[in-house]
Amino acid sequence: MANHGKGKISYILQAINTIPLIFFGVLILAIGTNWFTKAIYAEVEEELRNMAEGISITLDLLYPGDYRLTEDTPRRLYKGSHDLTFDYTLIDPLKEKTGLDITLFYQDTRILTTYSNNGQRIIGTGAPPQIVEDVLQAKEACFYNNMLVYGTSYFAYYAPLYNGDGSAAGMIFVGKPSDDVNASVKASVYPLLLADVLLILAVSVFMFLYTRKFAGCLLQIRSFLKEVSAGNLNAKLDSQIVGRSDELGEIAHSALNMQLSLRTLIDQDALTALYNRRSGNAKLQKAISDFTSRHTPFCVALGDIDLFKRINDTHGHECGDLVLKAIADTLRQHMKDRGFAARWGGEEFLLVFEQMELEQAKSSLTHLSQDIQALEVPYRDDVIRVTMTFGLTAGNGDGVKELLCLADQKLYEGKVNGRNQIVC
Repeated sequence: MANHGKGKISYILQAINTIPLIFFGVLILAIGTNWFTKAIYAEVEEELRNMAEGISITLDLLYPGDYRLTEDTPRRLYKGSHDLTFDYTLIDPLKEKTGLDITLFYQDTRILTTYSNNGQRIIGTGAPPQIVEDVLQAKEACFYNNMLVYGTSYFAYYAPLYNGDGSAAGMIFVGKPSDDVNASVKASVYPLLLADVLLILAVSVFMFLYTRKFAGCLLQIRSFLKEVSAGNLNAKLDSQIVGRSDELGEIAHSALNMQLSLRTLIDQDALTALYNRRSGNAKLQKAISDFTSRHTPFCVALGDIDLFKRINDTHGHECGDLVLKAIADTLRQHMKDRGFAARWGGEEFLLVFEQMELEQAKSSLTHLSQDIQALEVPYRDDVIRVTMTFGLTAGNGDGVKELLCLADQKLYEGKVNGRNQIVC
């Protein structure tokens, strides 16, 4: 009996010490779980908001002008002069990188979407009336944590798209499946519950330390996404956050992938992977600034593929694209450590020779011209050979427009006088 009583006292003492810990542990776990869930929801909302803002900013940067829908049949949606209809080059890579679904509405009708129903994109369908009232008519962005889209529950963010006159031309939707968000919540809460059962006091300390660090990571990710959405595509994210093996690490990787996708879309030419005209213009402006402030010499050349139209007319545009890629690869290799190359438009390319005087640049350009003449582009049963004409001028403190105009005049002179030459 004594031993039995002693056993009861032991259990009672254990209960007296354990029950309060269990109570506070459960309370802390409940509070922590609630906070954790809200934090993830808030983080998801921030992620969706920043993605929506980033896409809107990207569309404005890539295609300046208003949204408009043509009256002809079939009707087409334009942003400025660019036809957005069936143009998935922006949203599909973002879907692949981040797993988020994206939809572009004109007024209340889906024009572009990554969401598919039975393998078909649900374009041409309308937005729910409540969304139209909350977002389109009220001109207010809204976040929903239980939005049904054709039977799938989403954490969804809707934001109006504005034209230059301030009118709401349509909406953008960015959504993350609720199952994915809830899975992230469960994957984070269950380990905490197990640790609380094994050692409640340790869990309390761990929760305090972990949540503080977690909140810090969220703040850094949020700050990073805000910078990217504001247009800073060179923003940095702490490598320790990126190196995490949990959901925060995945979100950080997604954010970096989004940043890389946006930078590629904005800075590179899609066909040749050279700098596009916008980036080339910006880098040329920097070369002019360096010359003005530090007298750093540079030279500018505009090059044009000779008789390129004949290639397209004879062999087709597929062959023309292969020639452009081959030329771009040759330019990229040659300009490495010498400056940079950009696709200026069609078959025309901009070359900027950094820290070079005119004679040095002409010598380098001569070797480049010889490499291009030796280039062979196989296409079906033919081998395509091309030449290029270049207009070269020394850089100075004049503006971009003046320098390019001078280089273009020299290029024109070379074209008129027989092509396949360098005029400086």
